[in-house]
Amino acid sequence: MLERRARFLRGGLIAICAVLAAGLASGSTPSGDIDPSIRPADDFYGYANGAWLKTVEVPGGPHGYGTRDIVNERTRLLVRDLVQGAAMARPGRSSAAQKVGDYYASVMDEDRIEAKGLAPLADDMARISAISDRAALSTYLGSTLNSEADELTANADHVVGLWINQGFRDADHALPHLWQGGLGMPDREAYLDPSPDMAALRARYRAHIAAMLKLAGATDAEARAAHVLALETRIARAHAPDSDAADVFKQDNPWKRADFPVKAPGMDWTAYFAAAGLSGQRDFIVWQPSAVTGTAALVASEGIPAWKDYLRFHLIEHYAGVLPRAVRAEHAAFPSGAAQAPDRSAEAIAATSGALGQAVSQLYTRRYFPPAAKARAEAMSRDLLTAYRTRIAKLARLSPGTKAKALAKLAAFRIGIGYPDTWIDYATLTVARGDALGNMRRAEAFNRARNLARLKRPVDPMEWPMNPHVPGAVIMFSPNAEFFSAAILQPPYFDSRGDNAANYGSAGAGMAHEISHSFDELGNIYDARGRLGDWWTAADRARYHAATAKLAAQFDGYCPLPGLCLDGKRIVSENVADLAGLLVAHDAYILSLKGKPDVVIGGLTGEQRFFLAFAQRWRLAQSEAALRRQVTTDTHAPGQYRSDTVRNVDAWYGAYGARPGDRLYLKPEDRVRIW
Repeated sequence: MLERRARFLRGGLIAICAVLAAGLASGSTPSGDIDPSIRPADDFYGYANGAWLKTVEVPGGPHGYGTRDIVNERTRLLVRDLVQGAAMARPGRSSAAQKVGDYYASVMDEDRIEAKGLAPLADDMARISAISDRAALSTYLGSTLNSEADELTANADHVVGLWINQGFRDADHALPHLWQGGLGMPDREAYLDPSPDMAALRARYRAHIAAMLKLAGATDAEARAAHVLALETRIARAHAPDSDAADVFKQDNPWKRADFPVKAPGMDWTAYFAAAGLSGQRDFIVWQPSAVTGTAALVASEGIPAWKDYLRFHLIEHYAGVLPRAVRAEHAAFPSGAAQAPDRSAEAIAATSGALGQAVSQLYTRRYFPPAAKARAEAMSRDLLTAYRTRIAKLARLSPGTKAKALAKLAAFRIGIGYPDTWIDYATLTVARGDALGNMRRAEAFNRARNLARLKRPVDPMEWPMNPHVPGAVIMFSPNAEFFSAAILQPPYFDSRGDNAANYGSAGAGMAHEISHSFDELGNIYDARGRLGDWWTAADRARYHAATAKLAAQFDGYCPLPGLCLDGKRIVSENVADLAGLLVAHDAYILSLKGKPDVVIGGLTGEQRFFLAFAQRWRLAQSEAALRRQVTTDTHAPGQYRSDTVRNVDAWYGAYGARPGDRLYLKPEDRVRIW
């Protein structure tokens, strides 16, 4: 069970959920995927998805093929066509289309990139070569401090990472959140784990460093690569373990500007923060103090030559996608071992989205998510919040004081649908066709300046943390908000011209699932304004654990293969959210009818279509090996058991006539009541 934990990306304040969607046709729930030979009260998942499961090819690999893959692939093709269309230089292109098209075309222009060689990096290489002391090294490290608004990564491009977001205790002001970085391999264990597999990985990494240094013109590259790996290993030793990232209270370390020379001596912090554009900043949040302290000490203790080779290697790694073929191929070879670089077009589209995310999203939403679609999805989100308000007000497991805090948090909760009301203005960003590396550099500077500017204005809880053309949803516990991208709100997960019952059963249940996390054991440590601090009492927590234990026991009884049963306690948080999402979405669906009966479509009542859409959103074709891997490692139950959540919902029994003796039937007193 997760205790005193939040749902984080690398231990942070963001949760990213790839919400599942299914099918290809627009309109109502795909009844053609039903297997009518299966009684829904015996196997609702099989009934809802049986025809689809019989025809879909079961792939190998670690995951399988399901609704998420269908939506991701469809969106990939739509975005590809938009970006490639924008690259066709024609009169009358919008500013967004011009910048998107020229950026993409520049990355695709391999001949021009090849002709330039490494010349575009000459000034950077000269800056590195000129480093002669600790102040100069600190200045260079500060100048590479990136600011990313939408996700937290232990990026090797900077030894200290930066994320601009509201403080843990201060909801009014954005603060610089600093976290550990500087590693070229995935995490500290890759450097420190003595196992043969990790030792082999380190050997491949050292060879990769040497190959990159050779491409940069270095002599004695093997010895210099050994020094770079040794330096990164020392950085890794200073890092906090990944397990610490699960506990946000360990990340809540406020430092004043004056604390850095005292708590982390070795770095010239005045030079560092001046180069980073943070000279006037007084307050910081340091997520892993050991990493900042340890890395600062290495600036003073490690030789300048090793640091310079480290910087040369990471410079060429960072820009590999817009450098000659040999660099790009070597970059792709580690750690995957790929014999050649990935598809150029796919990489160019990803690079364009990374640099001009909201410009790409403008092209996407203009064509595929018009204002009418946004308005209908917003109406559904309002119904969900109304339904939550009613359910929270009646929750017996919450003490009166806690219930008041939950309702206050719900009242302050914000949901972003589709795309932002105000787009990022890229007017000052120059994108020149034929200058791939220059475009990348200018885009990074533009986005960095835009994010640093957030330090000088009040926190905006509705500032989008994701690109709307990417399928998914983001929960921001701090601030108290949630966002659903336009790309996830597509048929048949959500159809703005389609059936309300299916929309609420699929998209509505997904939205309500994510909202519930702000009010369960994942989100109860953040208040109405997203500030850190428990608002449940010990008695509230005990009652919650007692209620969820019954659901955990129910899932313990699900065994997809002989000798392979689910661990109900480990997956209980997501199962609770599935149950909350289904109940609240059903309430919201009833609200949407405004007292009128729903129509019958394809022989199915509205209630039947609602629950059918819920079951179809969990479809997944996977091999036995993939199923075993999911059961033993994932915090989510396999789709067929998530679909079985319906057996705890009274309305499902009326919709499908389940009765004693049916396999899914539960007595009313045995149905789990948490929400």
